[in-house]
Amino acid sequence: MQTNNVAATKANLIKAKEELNLLEGGYDILDKKRKALIGAYDSKIKERNDLNEKVNETIKKVSHDFKKVLVSIGESDLDSISKTVPIDNSISLKVDKFMQTEISEIYFEDVKLNLSYSFYETNAGFDEAILSFNQLRSKIFKLAELDTTINSLDREIKKTSKKVNSLDKVQIPKYKEMIKTISQSIEEKEREEFSKTKIVKENKIKKEESKK
Repeated sequence: MQTNNVAATKANLIKAKEELNLLEGGYDILDKKRKALIGAYDSKIKERNDLNEKVNETIKKVSHDFKKVLVSIGESDLDSISKTVPIDNSISLKVDKFMQTEISEIYFEDVKLNLSYSFYETNAGFDEAILSFNQLRSKIFKLAELDTTINSLDREIKKTSKKVNSLDKVQIPKYKEMIKTISQSIEEKEREEFSKTKIVKENKIKKEESKK
């Protein structure tokens, strides 16, 4: 319903009130959605920040462990052994929806100690380094999952907030003002009609009395 140059009729007043009810209902739904998205976003941010600290700690441990291995078995042997480690094809991505927002989940097999290399070529330090690396791998996959989800939530929050603000600051106030204007015009017309009717009635009574 256009809000400009609307005729001040009861039909248009009823229609404007119905439109306002729809807009206010839409606002309530979108506002609840926005709050739910913000709650999920804040939760994921906290989870990501906590995990990020653990990832940084694990990176330091992996770096330390592999430096020890590098010293003990040499760069050439470490490079040869690294080429025997098979490519991980277990990674898959599942996408769910939360409040019309895509939430990604990364699935993968939690790799145990890799036995693709010979024990005669390595030592306990190498095994420890591999275990640390696998722990880092799991954490990095989860971190990537969280970052993707956070970005999706952020985009949806901005879209929803834009709609909520448009309803709250523009559309709903516009219809409220239109309803007020139409109501005032109708009331003014009714007062004018009442005054005219009263005058006509009084004139009629005067005429009837003058004939007596």
